[in-house]
Amino acid sequence: MVPTPFLVDGKTQTVYSVLQARKRDKHTDIKYDRQTMIMSDKGLVSLDWYPQRPPLLKSTQSSDSSIGSRTNAESKGVPIVIVIPGSMGSSSEYYIRHLAKTLSTCGPPDCRVVVLNHRGYARTPLLTTRFQSFAFTDDIHEVVQYLSESFPDSSLGAVGFSMGANMLTKYLGDQGEECKLSAAVTICCPYNVAKLYETILKPTLFNNRVLQPNMTESAQKFIRRNKDIIQSGSRQYDIDALLKAKNVRQIDELLIAPISGYSSLEAYYAESSSGPVVSQIVTPLLAINSKDDPMVPIDAIPIDSFRSNPNTALVLTGRGGHLGFFSGIVPKIWYMDPLVQFFSALL
Repeated sequence: MVPTPFLVDGKTQTVYSVLQARKRDKHTDIKYDRQTMIMSDKGLVSLDWYPQRPPLLKSTQSSDSSIGSRTNAESKGVPIVIVIPGSMGSSSEYYIRHLAKTLSTCGPPDCRVVVLNHRGYARTPLLTTRFQSFAFTDDIHEVVQYLSESFPDSSLGAVGFSMGANMLTKYLGDQGEECKLSAAVTICCPYNVAKLYETILKPTLFNNRVLQPNMTESAQKFIRRNKDIIQSGSRQYDIDALLKAKNVRQIDELLIAPISGYSSLEAYYAESSSGPVVSQIVTPLLAINSKDDPMVPIDAIPIDSFRSNPNTALVLTGRGGHLGFFSGIVPKIWYMDPLVQFFSALL
């Protein structure tokens, strides 16, 4: 990958990606078809389909009562790609809208894309004290089960970004031979959560002025918006301390680790890391990371595990940053073409 001339390192690639978040152009000017789904623990997720959801073969536990009446005439063999956003991300991100339109127009014939919006995001109310974390794969499992039962003739793929990539990698490893996905792609998976935080907590100008303030502020907005639900469980949390936290590690320690059932922050980070399960993956996996990612250090990537697992392929680019990968004089996201080729071959 040859980076865009004015985006020559990982930091500028990363910042440019954030600045593009809400941009609309010919690659991303799309409208989703939304479906909501109640999970087994009564949590709520939203599924944003593009260009539209296929008709269901049979009714499911989805909260959308209208979908059970659809016929199966148009649904046989329609490839479906599930997209899992990163931390505090959603279907509205520029690169996700770009991916949805690219796969729909250039990917496998009649490909449908469905974005799994995390609980509490993308105008999806938080109804339970369970929400996204590096280790939380239950919603992925339930959505894959729902899609495989509703569209038994469709091949399923998945793409995960950043935290979503970590969740997807863990899911693939945990499922092993039982996985119902035919192919998967991860972009900027962190693999080792402890090393991720060590990297972003280093006292650099970029971390102190860009990464940490933005990540912390976004997490605190989520807490402020959902504090009543967060406090509705058996354990009470110090909301004032959370809203005064200086970085996301403090928020993890005060809230995310205990609410996710871990006894300590160290236990949460260890259990959340997806690197140890790469060797267990059976589903064909294309993993894309950048060597200049300012959040994911190169020594966090389990290169040897990828080398020894014939079901996985790791692509390490010299440039690209975190969720950037902009190439060309007019910036274009480089990994779109490899994703199209990969899914077209396997779905």
